[in-house]
Amino acid sequence: MGLITQRGKEALLQAHVVLYDRLVNPGILLGTRPKTLFVDAGKTPREKRMEQNEIHRLLIGFAKKGLNVVRLKGGDPYVFGRGGEEAEALVRAGVSFEVVPGVTAGIAAPAYAGIPVTHRGISTEAVFRIGSRAEGTVSGKTLVGYMSVDGLDQFLAHATELGFTKRTPASLIERGTTTKQRVIIGTVGTLAKKANKLMVQAPAVIVVGEVVSLCNRCTPKTKKPLLGKRVILTVSENLGKEWRRVFEEQGAEVWEIPMTRIEALPVQKTWRARVLKSDWLIFTSAAAVRAFPSVAGDLRSISHCKIAAVGKSTAQVLGSIGLVPDWVGPGPGSKELLSGWSKKAQGKILHLTGNAGNGDLVKGFRKMGFSAERLVIYRNNAGEEVPDPVLRILRTEGADWVVFASGTAAERFRKIISRWSTEPKVIAIGPGTARSAKHVGWKVCAVAKEPSSDSVLRGILKS
Repeated sequence: MGLITQRGKEALLQAHVVLYDRLVNPGILLGTRPKTLFVDAGKTPREKRMEQNEIHRLLIGFAKKGLNVVRLKGGDPYVFGRGGEEAEALVRAGVSFEVVPGVTAGIAAPAYAGIPVTHRGISTEAVFRIGSRAEGTVSGKTLVGYMSVDGLDQFLAHATELGFTKRTPASLIERGTTTKQRVIIGTVGTLAKKANKLMVQAPAVIVVGEVVSLCNRCTPKTKKPLLGKRVILTVSENLGKEWRRVFEEQGAEVWEIPMTRIEALPVQKTWRARVLKSDWLIFTSAAAVRAFPSVAGDLRSISHCKIAAVGKSTAQVLGSIGLVPDWVGPGPGSKELLSGWSKKAQGKILHLTGNAGNGDLVKGFRKMGFSAERLVIYRNNAGEEVPDPVLRILRTEGADWVVFASGTAAERFRKIISRWSTEPKVIAIGPGTARSAKHVGWKVCAVAKEPSSDSVLRGILKS
């Protein structure tokens, strides 16, 4: 999923309509804007869902309505993707278009399996073929086959006719670069039998040649701990962007499906006065910190106020806007903040928060004898609608982990997908979120102590 180019991402963000193929990872569709129309233009080896002429008609029709249209294909559109035919149709219809090159499966899948299709001293030529046909000579050559699962026996038979022997290394890479990737290593003489025994299905790429013997030498010895795992981040968009990199570095396929969309509320005239009258300003979320500068105006005006953060993560965000907290709680929630609060603290307390809170923190302070108030400065809205192709894949294939940063996110996500073929594991940030997640039926397997990517990652790896 991470192999999509930067230009490809930009095109998706601008699209009104996306015609996508069967081989496209549905997680890529999460990079579109709200209300995008998705059209399934995929084909399977034994049945065609949409005729090519119908695809041409839709591309031209949508474009002539003035819509931005993306024809999304797996791999490269001009490598066995019929992109050239579609380009010809658009030219004939007088429709302008741009071609965004991609990474073709015949290179990407072997690379992920540790097989370079060319290698100095072994293979100086790579031939890409479609279906069961294999042509050419074998000297210093690698043969790569697309769409050849059904005709695997014939493909390998043709390979021997070209001069490859039955002892020549051969590999079949099923669903390459995805969390479902399988790599079958054999020889021209044994690969078909192995593939049948393991019930390999399309899509898969075949590689024949001495480069296959490099597989073990070119594969990292240390396996990333989340390799082959799909992790769903339901946290807000701001957090998701920061966290994605951390999980991808550990090998995970990350899908960002925010259940919350943070919206700073219009600043009211009375808010700044309430801030200036306070002795303690308490922040329990990064969203409140980000909304705060608009409320306070010149931050030098709050120099008399002391600042408290619920935990280290919130403290770091405060630091990013130039505020150093006087007190940092143990995290991750209000309950922990209250339990660690010093009774020696004095003055008026103002909790800056969002509309989803229930006011328990202020109630807790008042029970302890403090003067405390709550100021709602941002709105916690529901996330954008999840594309149907994404929902279908999650219901059928599922995920390995789902990350919840709030009880609200757990409740909203359960309503969106109530039934899974395999229920994912859940990591919740804080005991409060864990309780809410369990209440709506999630299987909570780990609880993170801090609302940070590192804390969540540690929780997943330890479970």
